[in-house]
Amino acid sequence: MKRSLLLLLVFSSLVTACGLNGSHAVSLPTPDRYRLEPGELLLAATEDSIPAIFAEEHLFVSPEMGDREWDDREPVIGILLGGEARAYPVRLLSHHEVVNDLVGGEPVAVTWCPLCYSAIVFDREVEGRVLTFGVSGYLLKDNLVLYDHQSNTLWSQLLSQAVKGAYSGTRLEIQPSSLTTWGFWKENYPGTRVLSARALEIYEGEIKDPYAGYYTSGVSGFSSSEEPDQRLQGKSLVAGLAAGDEARAYPLETVQDQGVINDFWFGQRLAAAYDSEGQTLELFRSTAAGRQLTFRLAAGSGEMVDLETRSTWDLRSGTAVRGRLRGERLERINAPLVFWFAWSALHPDTDVYGMP
Repeated sequence: MKRSLLLLLVFSSLVTACGLNGSHAVSLPTPDRYRLEPGELLLAATEDSIPAIFAEEHLFVSPEMGDREWDDREPVIGILLGGEARAYPVRLLSHHEVVNDLVGGEPVAVTWCPLCYSAIVFDREVEGRVLTFGVSGYLLKDNLVLYDHQSNTLWSQLLSQAVKGAYSGTRLEIQPSSLTTWGFWKENYPGTRVLSARALEIYEGEIKDPYAGYYTSGVSGFSSSEEPDQRLQGKSLVAGLAAGDEARAYPLETVQDQGVINDFWFGQRLAAAYDSEGQTLELFRSTAAGRQLTFRLAAGSGEMVDLETRSTWDLRSGTAVRGRLRGERLERINAPLVFWFAWSALHPDTDVYGMP
């Protein structure tokens, strides 16, 4: 797998400050509650043996200071909330997997599952209570299982819901985030701050990503004994949607080849688009100003045009920048980008766009 294909967003594109901070993300109807079967939780490590980070202001530095630690090609998870931008280097998160932070006044958990290559940022406030999260040591279908320190409930990262404990069945709200490079993120958000290895008293040159070899190997997952779904290669990246008892996967390579996919699923008109410049996949609800729209990729990168009004739309913000619908904004849909083997294991009945 090409390394460039791994520098991608989980459910939202690298967008302009207006887009990431102001674009409304719409969720499809809530997926059915996951019913945990006996023996499904695999204990792969002891609780907190992978230590979560509890962020403090002194752990983040300016782009100028960050450049002394992180190369422009360094993959980072970027978030922008309340006008505040922060970046979290993936190489560092591979050793911690969870960062409890406060960004723009919002309590968030930045989570990274190296086995599934999934980065998801959650709101830490649940039913009026602010939780803090750690790494439980369990895996569910090879995916990271978190636990909260307040109730000891177990939470699946990819399912975004509690699977065992006091909050069982409760879902976590996803916050917009980006998986991209440090160079690309700081260029778009020059006021960002980045998590510093040196502030954690670690020399960044000594941080080796323990999963670097795994990403390019033929191995998918850690210990799954189930028969893998052969429709796609295990480490093919897909954008996954789940609603009710249905699920759909959009292979990244298919979207990349077609430029824009116009689809209708679970009562929603959708548009999945590939931005070659940002190497990102975007997923929108393709309705604006009361009109149902059909899109094609515009000449050049970073824009698409709707066939109904000929308006031009910026892929990174979902905003019409020229034409009759100028100023209108598409609703972004939360759809995690993840390795196929992990998505299909949690959603065995998922269909795949473009396949019968």
